[in-house]
Amino acid sequence: MTDARALAGHLRLHPGRRDGPAISGGRPDWLARLAPGRDADTLPALLGALFSLCADAHRDCARAALRAARGQTESAAEAAVAAQALRLGTAREHLLRLGHELPRRLGTSADAGAAWLRSSPPWRDDLDPIARLAALPAWLQRHLLGSSPADWLRRHAAAPCDRLEAVAHWAQEQAGHREVDPGSPVHALAALAPLARTLATPGPAALRPGTTDWAALARAMDADAGFCRLPHRPGDATPAGVPDTGPWCREADPPAEAAQAGASAWSRIGARLVELVRLAGPDGARRLQRGALALGPGDGLAWCEMARGLLLHRVRLEADGRRVAAWQVLAPTEWNAHPRGTLAQALAALPDTGRQGEAARLLALAFDPCVDVEVTPDA
Repeated sequence: MTDARALAGHLRLHPGRRDGPAISGGRPDWLARLAPGRDADTLPALLGALFSLCADAHRDCARAALRAARGQTESAAEAAVAAQALRLGTAREHLLRLGHELPRRLGTSADAGAAWLRSSPPWRDDLDPIARLAALPAWLQRHLLGSSPADWLRRHAAAPCDRLEAVAHWAQEQAGHREVDPGSPVHALAALAPLARTLATPGPAALRPGTTDWAALARAMDADAGFCRLPHRPGDATPAGVPDTGPWCREADPPAEAAQAGASAWSRIGARLVELVRLAGPDGARRLQRGALALGPGDGLAWCEMARGLLLHRVRLEADGRRVAAWQVLAPTEWNAHPRGTLAQALAALPDTGRQGEAARLLALAFDPCVDVEVTPDA
C-alpha cells in the first residue's frame, strides 16, 4: 500500500460474510496527531486540502467550528456566502458521481462523461459561483433531464408509482432517445437500475440534524478516543445497527420520503440525482442545512449536510485561543462504512451467486464512501 493510500484509507468488502464484519479497513485518525499545537487559523485551509473530496464543505465546517469555539457568531453575509458555496459544492460532487463514477464503476469509457462533466456550470472555472448556479437549470434541461428542473420534479412527484421508481423509468426512456447527450449518465443509470433495485438496504433511522443531540455526540467523542472511527448514536453503546447518512435523508425531507429513499441501492443512487435537480430548482438555496454550537470556552462544533451526508467538525483550543488542543472530524463515510452499519448488513446478506461481486460494488456505489474500495470474496 502506498503512503498516499494509507493516509486516505481503504475499505475491503466481504460480500456474503456471516461470521465476521462484511467491511474491514478504514482510514487512520491522522488528525489526532496532526492538529494539536497548530495555529488554529491555518486548519480550515489545511483540512480542505487533505479532505480533497468535498473540500469546500470541510473548509466551511471547520471555519464554523472555530468561530463557535471562540464564541463568535456568523454574520448574515457570511452565512449567505457559505450556504451558496455548500449548494454549489454539493451539486459539483453529485455531477462527479453521475458523470464520472457511474461509467467508471460500470467499466465503460468515461471520456464522454468527462466532457459532459466539464461542460456543466458547477465545474466551469470561467464562471463565478452566482453565475454557475444561475446557469445550472438550463444546462440540466438540455444535457440531462429533457425538461426544466421544476417540471421534472413536479412530474416525478406526481408519478403513480414510487418517485424513485419513476426515476428508473425516466432513465430507461431517456436512454432510448437519439438526441440524448452522449456523455449523459442516463445510459449508466438505465444499465444499473435492474440489479440496483433488487438490493435492499433498510437500516435504522438515518441521521438527521433535527434529531441529533449535538452535545451528547460531543460527550461521546470525549469519552472514546476512537469514536470518530467507529461512531454510534449517543446513548446506545452496543447498537444492533448504526445509522447511515446521505442525500436520501435530509432535514428538508419528510421522514416518510427519507425512509423510502433509503430502501434500496437504486433509491439511494436515485436520491443523488433527485437532489441535484432540487439544488438547481426554485427551492435549491434552502435544501441543505448547516449550523454550529459553542460547547464551552474554547470548545465548539459545526455541522453541515454535504454531498455524502452529515459532516461534523469539533475543535478545542488551547488557553490562548490561537492554538489547537484537539480537532475531530466525523465524516459520512465513518457512518456509512461502519462494520455494523446498513451497508455492511446489506453486503452480508448477499447470496453466493455469480453476480455477488458486482452487487457488492453496486452497493458501495450507492453509499459512496470517499476512500478506495476493493471486493474480497469471503473464503
